[in-house]
Amino acid sequence: MATISGKAAEEILERIFQPTTKPTARDQAEETLRHPKRLVYVAMSNKVFYWRTHIQKFVLDSGMVPVSPFMLFDYYLMHTVSKEIVREAMNNLLARCDEVWVFGHMSLGVKVQVGIAKRMSKPVRYFDISELPVAVVPMSEETAQEEA
Repeated sequence: MATISGKAAEEILERIFQPTTKPTARDQAEETLRHPKRLVYVAMSNKVFYWRTHIQKFVLDSGMVPVSPFMLFDYYLMHTVSKEIVREAMNNLLARCDEVWVFGHMSLGVKVQVGIAKRMSKPVRYFDISELPVAVVPMSEETAQEEA
């Protein structure tokens, strides 16, 4: 039977209790390339615009990458470009995303985005945000249909 020296035990304990190092930028880049996260298009009415950062956090906490027009284009770039140009950009982003998540009740614009997603066979999920900043909970498409 082999004996374990005190030195071997110390080496094991050293490895167990050694502080973990933060991943380098290179490690993070390699992880991203090996295991890319899904892109989620964030669809919401301008009536809930003020919850945009909480919604971003919710998507990130869910392990996905949010693509949010309100975070990228503010509210139509503060009206410095035409709505048509911004809508075209938003639709291009939607086309590149893996799925669409709807937050709150749907406006006409959100309904069009959901229609585009469905025609492109993208999964669509719906979330009730009436309890923000405390909670975001799933809801049915039927509940999301009418904007309050």
